[in-house]
Amino acid sequence: MHPIRIGNYFETPTTNYEQPSLITWREFYNFRNQVLRILRVFGTAGPVGEVDLTVVEEDEPCFSSEIVKNPAFFVVDDMYNEHDRISIVECDPANIDAVVIESLCAMMLMFPGWRVSFSLGDSGVLVSSDAVFVGGRRFWDCNSVLEVSERCQKPVEFGPSEPLPDSMNSLWRNTLVGGIDRTTQLPVAASRQWAEIIRSLDAMRTLRKDGCLTRFDYDQVRDDLHPQTIRELLLRLLQDLPAFSPEILTAAKWNIQKDIGRTLLGSASNVEARELTTKVWSSLESTCDKFGQNEIVNWWADTLHRVKEPSDWLKNVLEQEMRIRVSHSNSLIQLSAIFGLARLGVTDIGFLVNRVMMTRPEWSNNASLVNWLRKLESGKTSYPDRSMLNPPNAMR
Repeated sequence: MHPIRIGNYFETPTTNYEQPSLITWREFYNFRNQVLRILRVFGTAGPVGEVDLTVVEEDEPCFSSEIVKNPAFFVVDDMYNEHDRISIVECDPANIDAVVIESLCAMMLMFPGWRVSFSLGDSGVLVSSDAVFVGGRRFWDCNSVLEVSERCQKPVEFGPSEPLPDSMNSLWRNTLVGGIDRTTQLPVAASRQWAEIIRSLDAMRTLRKDGCLTRFDYDQVRDDLHPQTIRELLLRLLQDLPAFSPEILTAAKWNIQKDIGRTLLGSASNVEARELTTKVWSSLESTCDKFGQNEIVNWWADTLHRVKEPSDWLKNVLEQEMRIRVSHSNSLIQLSAIFGLARLGVTDIGFLVNRVMMTRPEWSNNASLVNWLRKLESGKTSYPDRSMLNPPNAMR
């Protein structure tokens, strides 16, 4: 096997998207077919199968009828664009080992300039014919394919938590809302994790034509942070939330909810989970006039969507706190609790909806809301309709 260099994710060359198209759909699906064939040696790959490239009269891909449910390697079937020679694969880190990487590298000798990007949830691996570019805490200090393979086979080692300096707290808040551009003076790193984050942020803004990061770029550095660091960041943020402008709150909401969901899942005890949950509720109560109605009402349903499958004890903590708010004086908080309980799948949701509707006769003026609540009551749905709160003042 030829030597394979290990590099950083941000070393990959940038693409000029203003130039004419570089690849056709046939070239993309020819490469994707080869990726599928390699990965099938190591596990199921799909869900969509190969494209028939022998059909000359077609101007769109014709996929095989084979569908693989819950494949070990989810090979994205959409062509990313007409410039990037890349096939994107989503999988569990444990499915990646040295043989998988080396097999793909060997195959790509016939496809110069092409890459396979593995999205691993907490990190990323980008494979080319002669190099592997890694990103994320999981792969800190990796120097060989074997080390990359070994890191994929075990959980990320976070070690002990560390103090949180105010400068890093400010940097994190700016990252949440995409408040970093080429003029931003990045602080001196307080530790290894912050050094890695600052290096990534600087690399990303350097690669941007306008030098600006967006709130979505936080996803690139989130997993470099120690879980306890994120918890401390959130607790500080929730305490200060009422002081932020509506614009900042709206920009940060998606990232805040994602971090809350993940932190709840990673809580070491019901005491930790309850502390975070009650602080979230307190922040919502004090920021109702800054968030839009939909943001408040959908808050817990959206957050639980990111939690996905809470443990029984975490579910109990969340349920208890939501039941307390079902009788809240603020109708938006009430609805947030109801939709959160529906998302949790509590068995008495019909009774709760009926009881609350009896105490809120003014809701009868909002036909969309009443219709959706009746669906909840009958068990036909568990998630709010985002258009139901129009007109804007219907719930005040």
